[in-house]
Amino acid sequence: MTSEISRRPEHQCYADAVTMVLLALADVGSAVQLEEQLNKAGLVARWDSRQVDGPVHGVGAAVVVIDGDHLGDKIADVAEKWRDQPSVPGVVAIGSSAAARESAPKARVALIAPTAKLSTLVNMIQEAAKLRLASGMRWAVLRAATNMLPVDDTPQAWQPTLQAARKVDIEIPRAALRWHAAHYVTPMPRLDELREERYLTVPELEFVRRIDGTTTVQTLVGSVNDAAGMARFLWTMGSMSALDFTPEVRDLATVPRRILHDMRTHLRARVQRLERSTYYDVLEVSPIAEYEEIENAYQWLGKRYAPNVLSQLDLSDLAPLVAPQWELVEKARSVLVDHSARGRYHDWLRQRIKELNTVWARDPHAVSAAADMYRRGQASLGQGDVHRAMSELAGACRLFPDHPDYEANLAWARYRVQVSSGRDRIETALVERKAVEDLMYGRRVWPRALLALALLCAAGGDADSARWHLSQALLAEPTMPAGVQLAKRLGMRR
Repeated sequence: MTSEISRRPEHQCYADAVTMVLLALADVGSAVQLEEQLNKAGLVARWDSRQVDGPVHGVGAAVVVIDGDHLGDKIADVAEKWRDQPSVPGVVAIGSSAAARESAPKARVALIAPTAKLSTLVNMIQEAAKLRLASGMRWAVLRAATNMLPVDDTPQAWQPTLQAARKVDIEIPRAALRWHAAHYVTPMPRLDELREERYLTVPELEFVRRIDGTTTVQTLVGSVNDAAGMARFLWTMGSMSALDFTPEVRDLATVPRRILHDMRTHLRARVQRLERSTYYDVLEVSPIAEYEEIENAYQWLGKRYAPNVLSQLDLSDLAPLVAPQWELVEKARSVLVDHSARGRYHDWLRQRIKELNTVWARDPHAVSAAADMYRRGQASLGQGDVHRAMSELAGACRLFPDHPDYEANLAWARYRVQVSSGRDRIETALVERKAVEDLMYGRRVWPRALLALALLCAAGGDADSARWHLSQALLAEPTMPAGVQLAKRLGMRR
């Protein structure tokens, strides 16, 4: 009886000197001519027009040449279907259309122009044959890379496949993982199944402890002494659907993932928000801010954006944003706390203000008037007069638009007014919550705005998000009365 881990018969192994090529091309004239040329060049080429839109039956070729101009934006879908074949062929596309040029890189497919030299195509085919097992992580690729017979992905096949994968040529996992170097690695339910069945070795269980959805491939591989072992493990588990690889945090199922997701969103939003802005926008203070307010803003920006804080997170592709953004904060602080430097900066602002995008560099009289209206609006909210509160807060927002405290509390007052007039509570809360969340990204911590956001989350039935935002607010202002009261209602331990 042939054992489950039997290797492929010699004639089924696709690492042979002669490369078998399937031409899935639409045009009969060019396809027949290319078939003849490739065979003369030492390859074994066969044209099959029936498969131009994807595989219709099994294929033993090492490489499939697809018609990029015919497929256009379907290149990725068709390429994946070919790669799912048991022989796991490499894929090359021929084409010159705009759709082919745009789609091929996304599909990880090499694109060659119809007018290219034959030698160039032959080289691309041979390269695709070498890298075909690094085109992705899936069960069929795993079986082919370990030179095992194709079988269905069933629990009976897991253990022998794992045993063979531990000995695979390290260059295959390395090449496959290069596509995912900056991707986050998240455990999937099958990983628990493999662990419960005791299919994993002790070193592999140590690898598992490092994987929580907040760390990228390059960090994981670089964090252990056995880098090759970690690479093989990540590749094997990815191929068995036990790990998922995503450019962004996959979900917010844990607190560390939510922290990382929020910080990545904050960084992106902050870069966009501060483009062509002022030092007042950097610190989120107005021109009437005194030393204490400036220092307070600086401290709270540091708790969120300082390099020593963010170095604790694997920010992947966004890591280069950290230092420049913090240097901007340091520069803004040094100028605004120095009276002479601040005066010179004001002179510069007067000349350039029309060229800048600013929320905070506002007329001091408007700033003071907006603050007075905000205080009256807050007082009206506390007294339960939501219509008056909304009127006062709307006035504050007209004088000082995009101020987090003003806008967030206006959203809360507007929610209460709409609900009192018969609007659906959940639907209304979701709309107002979305507006406030978008407003808050890229900023420092604003406790009263976060409290309003927590109230909207709670009103919309999302108690977990309410606790999340409220916890950040109470870190800034632990004794905020409304925040303490809401924390009790939400069952938060403090």
